[in-house]
Amino acid sequence: MRTRIRTPLGIDLLVATDGDAITASDFVARTRAKSEPAPHPLLAQVRLQVNAYFSRRLDRFDVPLALAGTPMQVAIWRFVAQLPFGETISYADVGRALGYPRAHRAVAMAMGRSPFDLFIPAHRVVGADGRIKGAGVGSTRRALLHFEGLFRAVADDAIRSSGRSPRSGRPPRPSR
Repeated sequence: MRTRIRTPLGIDLLVATDGDAITASDFVARTRAKSEPAPHPLLAQVRLQVNAYFSRRLDRFDVPLALAGTPMQVAIWRFVAQLPFGETISYADVGRALGYPRAHRAVAMAMGRSPFDLFIPAHRVVGADGRIKGAGVGSTRRALLHFEGLFRAVADDAIRSSGRSPRSGRPPRPSR
């Protein structure tokens, strides 16, 4: 069973369940059809939580997820799922928190392989320099960070650490 949920990002969230847990979620192109009704109580609960998230009334999702991956991937996904709205963490910090201090690449791979868009908030995991890694200009990750009020802050912090001006991205002018 699945349902399609409209989001304010201009794309829809497609959510699938086996009846006991969410098995996948994926941002997809918006269609002309309206949001599909939730044919299952779990999908109805998901719809309520997604709408609450986009209304800024939900800090974390509380829906069962059917996590299927390596033990390390599952541990990473569980950890990242607990990150609250409006906070970011680096790939390296996730690895360190789980006892794998050199696992930043494994964390990045796990985030890229997560079948749970939005419910495992991979958009909140950034590079050690504060930059968004592996996301293009029009990416959903950027849109979600912007929605959570983090994109401008993350971008400004990365630019400041590079010695450039946050407004223009150019080096600051020397003072006279």
